[in-house]
Amino acid sequence: MEGLASSTELADLAESLRQQGRYTEAWKVIERCLEQSPRHPRAILIRSRLLFQEGKPLQALESLRPLESVLGADDAFKTIATSLEKLCRERDAQTDLAFVTESMAGLFVQQDYLLEALGIYRRLFLASGGEKQLWEKILFLRERLAREGSRDAPTQRVKQELELLDRWIQGQQKEA
Repeated sequence: MEGLASSTELADLAESLRQQGRYTEAWKVIERCLEQSPRHPRAILIRSRLLFQEGKPLQALESLRPLESVLGADDAFKTIATSLEKLCRERDAQTDLAFVTESMAGLFVQQDYLLEALGIYRRLFLASGGEKQLWEKILFLRERLAREGSRDAPTQRVKQELELLDRWIQGQQKEA
């Protein structure tokens, strides 16, 4: 990305690249974002997710430390931190991985990053084989997204994502 991009734009780009599986590029963009704004909460979360996806739960936990001063008392943050610490001690953690991932989605919701949270919940729903609680969370967040939008996301992007989400929801309902 040429020129001076805002931290929010860089975080958006990094998350988009991460979702596309373009991790090397996502890393470069998120590092640039954090050079520009070292305490950007969303960038810190994205860096942590990248580390977690690389199978580095200890580094993922450590990378969240800058958020402690802001979110130290937050239950979702405590859950993520505790779960990541547990993962560092236990390596056979398939259930724990889903739990940590869902906790991270909850943290995104609390930070009003609803698009990111919905992406996580959709993947968890598919991986779970259609868990009802996750489906209900997706529908709830879809309505909230339509009402409130998503932090740092332009209205047009939210509109496009809602259209895609609605088609996905319809497809899931047909399969059920």
